Amino acid sequence: MRVFAVAFALWSVVARAETQVTVSPLTLLEVGKVAGCGLSSSANMPEASAVGEVIAFREGDVTAFAVRARTSPEAGTVTGVRLTTASYDTAAIFPAPQLLPGGIIETRKILERFAGSSFAQELMVMGGRFEITFGHGQPLAYDLPRPMPHNVRQAYLNCAGDLFRPEDEGR
Repeated sequence: MRVFAVAFALWSVVARAETQVTVSPLTLLEVGKVAGCGLSSSANMPEASAVGEVIAFREGDVTAFAVRARTSPEAGTVTGVRLTTASYDTAAIFPAPQLLPGGIIETRKILERFAGSSFAQELMVMGGRFEITFGHGQPLAYDLPRPMPHNVRQAYLNCAGDLFRPEDEGR
């Protein structure tokens, strides 16, 4: 019984020190129409907290994916964002991140042919890893769930269908 109590006490300390990650669906609207679909993740650690987002945008007949990050003002400025999955690494295939208004940093790239759907499917099924770098150079890295929660997958698929719905549908 004593061994169990010691093991439980050690596990409890480790569990408190881990990053708490939450993931939720994200739908962007413009003038009442779907403009972007994705997910928003937040990571809370004792030393910092940050939000990482992956958003699919329609650009003509192709899909552009944006990977964004932001943080609370007390954590400092965000200088970099990277998302890796089993087959994709935004640091290798996306352009360098740019600073947007509101302290958001974003990298965006059109993923042509099947690359966009493959990227989204892999992220939803196998998860990924966000690395968000702060001005002092220290990254905050956290893993996304694998697979994503059902409500996130379901909302993404529904949203993506609306995103690529023909413009004149119902007219």
